[in-house]
Amino acid sequence: MNLTNRPLLRNACLVLICLGTLSIYIARVVRVYLAQRSADSSQVEGVERAIRLVPDDAEFPHLLGLLLSASDQDDDRAIVNLRKAVSLNPNNGRYWLDLASLYQVTGNVEKQNEAVQSALDAEPGNPEVAAEAAQYFLVAGDPGRALPLFRQALEQNPQAATAILPLCWRETRDANLLLATVIPAKPEIQLTFLRMLAEQKETTAAAQVWQHLVASHRPFPPRLSFFYFDYLLKEHDVASFDRDWHELAALSPDLQAYLPNGNLVVNAGFEQPLLDAGFDWRYEPADHVAAGIDDHVAHSGTRSLSLSYDGSPAYDAGWTQFVPVQSNADYEFSAWIKSDNVTTSSGPRIAVVDAFTGSSLLLTDDVLDTHPWQEIKATLRVPADTGLVALRIVRAPANTRIRGRVWIDDLRLAKR
Repeated sequence: MNLTNRPLLRNACLVLICLGTLSIYIARVVRVYLAQRSADSSQVEGVERAIRLVPDDAEFPHLLGLLLSASDQDDDRAIVNLRKAVSLNPNNGRYWLDLASLYQVTGNVEKQNEAVQSALDAEPGNPEVAAEAAQYFLVAGDPGRALPLFRQALEQNPQAATAILPLCWRETRDANLLLATVIPAKPEIQLTFLRMLAEQKETTAAAQVWQHLVASHRPFPPRLSFFYFDYLLKEHDVASFDRDWHELAALSPDLQAYLPNGNLVVNAGFEQPLLDAGFDWRYEPADHVAAGIDDHVAHSGTRSLSLSYDGSPAYDAGWTQFVPVQSNADYEFSAWIKSDNVTTSSGPRIAVVDAFTGSSLLLTDDVLDTHPWQEIKATLRVPADTGLVALRIVRAPANTRIRGRVWIDDLRLAKR
């Protein structure tokens, strides 16, 4: 052979090899495409055709196994196909867990546990695999293996707490155990647990979680826990409401301004941002009353509460503050009020009532006409069965029309 023809021959061979490789690749792509089209029908026959087209792809025997198990056609065939899937791709934890599920259905506990462990070995860092494996162990009565896996899942995926924590609580009913073994040292997850317990009215367990939060001294946005204080109010647990709010303020310096001192009314001059929770003012919009903080008119400081009445009948202005008090004790109340052209036969008043029964303990004189800042004063005695009062701005009677505007500032409630 002429030596000058060798490079040409070599190039020709390379071209043929490339063409052959390309044709094999194209054929593979076509088979995969056709297999996928067949499998998309979600019919057993279509998936079987997909397996024949691409016998080395684990996806299709896995799908066939799921179809067979779901339709109760043939559990044995389903197991055979799922085993084929894990043999083709042993590194997919999902495949192993689906195989474990089928073993569970058929009552093969030993094979189920082997498949679950294989899933964990295949994807040791996958939180979804860890959580599902933990469920198998928990149902099997093996919390020692299950609970650390749940903790691993929550460490990696805190959003799973809403699904994992109810399951763990239902199986254990032990808040301290879950705090020690399942729930990471993250206040947000602990608060999710606290919310779940409050929704289920598990008061004792909720108190354990709250004390754990406080003892950890890990700061968190206070607003995330405000729901708990609403729960304590609904449960009429005044002692915990009072104590726990002080504990929250100890963790969150910004809340120090919302603690009672000599004056039991907090944010008495409306100088602090409205929390709408805890000891602070709570506000709900009321019909025919435009309410808000006025930072141009004040008796002291720079702000006051402004209420504008539009001419229709109106009762409650929508502002409430809960104040823990001592039963069988006398208190002095005062507030500063300014009015502008208040026309009605029954003006706004400040009421102090039992927070739970609504029984009236104090109702100030009403405010009418136009007056500069004036102080109103009154005394009240707290009955033996009252531990929490509510301050409100009301009209009594309230069935008459009212128009005009009032400002309220510097409220005070103190034990005599």
